[in-house]
Formats: sequence, C-alpha cells, structure tokens
Amino acid sequence: MKRLLLSGTLFVLFLIEGTVFQVFAPEQYDFGFQLIPRFVTVIVVMIGMILSPAYGVLYGIIFGLLHDLIYTDLVGVYMFGIAVAAYIIGYFSKAFHLNWFTTLILGLLGVSMVEFYVYELFALINVTDLAFDSFFYKRYLPSLILNGVFLLIVYYPVKRLLEELSESRRQENQSKKRSFL
Repeated sequence: MKRLLLSGTLFVLFLIEGTVFQVFAPEQYDFGFQLIPRFVTVIVVMIGMILSPAYGVLYGIIFGLLHDLIYTDLVGVYMFGIAVAAYIIGYFSKAFHLNWFTTLILGLLGVSMVEFYVYELFALINVTDLAFDSFFYKRYLPSLILNGVFLLIVYYPVKRLLEELSESRRQENQSKKRSFL
C-alpha cells in the first residue's frame, strides 16, 4: 500500500508540475525570471538517498520517460538525467549522515545535475538558444530556490514514508530468507 502511495504521490506531483503550477508561474505576470518546478526529481533523488540508488533509478526512468513523452520532443533526455542523478546522489549519500541539511544539499545537487545536463544537451543540439548567463540567473537560481523550499516542506513526511518502505522491504527479505531455509 505504501508503494502505491509513493507512486501516486509522484504522479500527482508530476501533474502539478505541468498543469496547476503553470497558472502561478511568474512569467505569466511579466516577471523577469522563471520558476521551473522539479518536484518529482526532488522526490526521486530522495528515494535514491533513503531507499536505495536502484529504486531511485527505477523511479527516475519511469517518471523521466513520462516527462519526455509529454513535454519534450526527445525521448530519453529526462529519463537518463533523472535516473543518473538519483543513482549518483544515492551512492554519494552513503558517505553522509542524512539529516535535513545534508538531504537539502544533496537534493539540490541532484536537481542541479539534471538542470545543467538538460540545458547543455539542448544547447549542444540547438534545441535552445538561451544564453548561459540568462539560463543561470533567470531560470536556474530561482528554480533552485523553489525546489529547495519544496524539499524542506516535504522532507519529514517523505522521509518517514521512505523509511517505512525500507523497513517493510527489509522485513520481506528476512521472511523470504527464513522460508527458504
């Protein structure tokens, strides 16, 4: 049931990123910056840190592919970016004691990895003509702040859910080992 809750939550966040959030986007009101929500990426990176890098990759592939199919013309860009970020941050997080601060820093590092990867790839193949300084100051930094605030808001509930999933997975593995013996 908790796995279904996690998948459902990610799907709802995916819908919020592309629909509801766009109504409140600053560029709609002629502000000089863009806010790009990467809420699913934040949660997927947290999955890589708290559950395991393998689960982070799995969720990254699923929701990255969904993002590619709906929002971009190139299939595989977000799928690869989110999965690799979850994998790298998931393994990198094993060197740290995870509290809210380290999770915030590592989560923002994961979002940054995806943002820079996608920007550089799109600039390389001429999908975007946005200058780097414009990308950095008008899009990346405001979006990083937005995603950081989101991570701080959802940190405790998501951490608790992921720890419960980890514990139930551990208990399932122990019961399988006992039944095998």
